[in-house]
Amino acid sequence: LDKLRSRVAAVTSGMGAVGSKELRGRMRGPRAFIALTFYLALLAGFTVMIYLLAAQSAAQSAAFGGGNPYASASVGQAIFTVLLLLQVLLVVFLAPAATSGAISLEREKQTLDLLTATPVSTLGIVLGKLASALAFVFVLILASIPLTAMVFVFGGVGPEDILRGYIVLFVTALGFGSVGILLSSLTRRTQSATVLTYLVVLVLTVGTGFAWFFWDQMAGPQQVAQPIRDMPANVGGDDTGSSADTSDDATSASDLPGPPEALLWLNPVVAAADVVCGMDVNPYSTACQLIAQVTGTVPGGSGVTILPDPIPVPVKPGVDFGGGVAQPDVAVEIIGGGAGVVGAANVAVAAEDPFASSSTRDGFWPRAAAAWLVTSVVLVILAVQLVSPTRRWRVFRRRTRGETPA
Repeated sequence: LDKLRSRVAAVTSGMGAVGSKELRGRMRGPRAFIALTFYLALLAGFTVMIYLLAAQSAAQSAAFGGGNPYASASVGQAIFTVLLLLQVLLVVFLAPAATSGAISLEREKQTLDLLTATPVSTLGIVLGKLASALAFVFVLILASIPLTAMVFVFGGVGPEDILRGYIVLFVTALGFGSVGILLSSLTRRTQSATVLTYLVVLVLTVGTGFAWFFWDQMAGPQQVAQPIRDMPANVGGDDTGSSADTSDDATSASDLPGPPEALLWLNPVVAAADVVCGMDVNPYSTACQLIAQVTGTVPGGSGVTILPDPIPVPVKPGVDFGGGVAQPDVAVEIIGGGAGVVGAANVAVAAEDPFASSSTRDGFWPRAAAAWLVTSVVLVILAVQLVSPTRRWRVFRRRTRGETPA
């Protein structure tokens, strides 16, 4: 136990020494403050543009008699969505740039051997480099909190939604920063490390999305549930409702299985879309449709898995299903054993109806965050093995001239 404590203390002290030295060098001079100002100005500019567009749309709707009592909440949700997606894109580009030259730059200056010869452990060196490089990215993320908090003025976004969004941002920065530190340890030139890092970033963002879409299209239509409704009785007509034929409602399943959800775990855009879906009150929004397609769950169904059987949906007043328009105060029978009066407050909704609940939240991004954390740990361990001049794994150890192969 004492030996473990001494090792942890050595790693912590080394991480603090290297990290503080690197952080002083990064924050010295006006460049850091100019970058911070430009970053906040960019976010503020997009916020103002989204607000003006939403206000103009609400004014046009009110001019034609289509006032929306939830216009203010929709403005807040639109601002939060744009800010979250914009910050995800900025973090995807800034985090690798901050770490791609952390180790390779020491090799170019021929100071890496001197650094490894110090009493600082290799793990402390790598963690210190990673922490100092990501510290400025974290400062940028934290500096945007007052701007993001403006959505509380409009409503529609809760504090838990903002917390989820910033967790995704921090985990994304840590993951892509770990990718940069590994490739910086693997190469000797900073330029090569930067090119390889952004190539991996392109694969994890655009490549995984395209691969999932291609796999989904090649798999063909899957056997999914098609909502059916019991046809209401015609007003003044036949009292017997006609049920829809369910024989062709479910499409035939393809022999090729659909793409796995894990393919997009390291894609930060999909994780941000899941956060937006949890905030949106409309379970059929674009973000919720994307998450439902990826996870295979019914939008708004609180994680209900898509089943091959038809899903009963309560009858809505004034909707024509082919058998007539259901008028208010007309008794209809609802699939699943429920019955009630259309338009009345005592309409019984089927208990198994997945559409009766609010929009799905926390269906994808927690698994994506856990995958990024595990991946970051693995990448840091590999970077330590590449930097350490001793105690390397045999697969990374270079053979000397006098050493004969086993």
